[in-house]
Amino acid sequence: MENKINIAEILRDMPKGTKLYSPLFGKCELVGVGTDEDGVFIRVESFFQDGRVKESRTFSSDGRYFEWYPNAECMLFPSDRMRCWSKFFKRGDVLFDDDMETTVIFEGWTDNDCTEFNTTINRYKISDAWNKGDICLTPLFTKATYEERAKFIAEAEKHYGGKYNPETLQVEPVKVAEPKCSFKPFDKVLVRCNEDSVWRCELFSHYNTFNKQCPYVCLSSVYKYCIPYEGNQHLLGTTNNPK
Repeated sequence: MENKINIAEILRDMPKGTKLYSPLFGKCELVGVGTDEDGVFIRVESFFQDGRVKESRTFSSDGRYFEWYPNAECMLFPSDRMRCWSKFFKRGDVLFDDDMETTVIFEGWTDNDCTEFNTTINRYKISDAWNKGDICLTPLFTKATYEERAKFIAEAEKHYGGKYNPETLQVEPVKVAEPKCSFKPFDKVLVRCNEDSVWRCELFSHYNTFNKQCPYVCLSSVYKYCIPYEGNQHLLGTTNNPK
């Protein structure tokens, strides 16, 4: 039992109506987290037998109903079947399973029992395989630290070749803004792949807005740098930078 975990902080940003459970009152719903002269409290609504009449109940920040007894046990949990607040994950949390060497991004619970959840990105380290979405068992997973989360998202961005979107919980392609120079097909241009390469002549074809590394498509290849030939002839065959 987790008697002294700060449950109020966990529930502070959760929406009103979030399903919870109390051994004293059965199934209940979150009303909100508030503060009074005695400190922070959690308010829930429980239901009478007919399921229609609700009654407000108040718990301490660590889930004690009898808050004047400091050694009393926690009486508020995520569900009847899942009573571990450290595993009451939130959307966007990065979780890992050490035994299976699996890292995932939490999307949401499959039901109100909080024993299973949906994911948006999974990585299986043993096989170095990735997939987008699965159903996982809550007891197997632990929330990653801030550093572990940042590392995993960076790895996902590298694998999928895009930018992580915290709204969709997916890695999405990055569109490259169209360059300032408006080239037309068959324009004469100078191109190179990096700043150490020499400028060479090419005929421009089109922009590739999904390739931020080499957005300029010419007749023979793709390039990172592209400038008009006219006015820059003196750079041909050199590594000098244009003004």
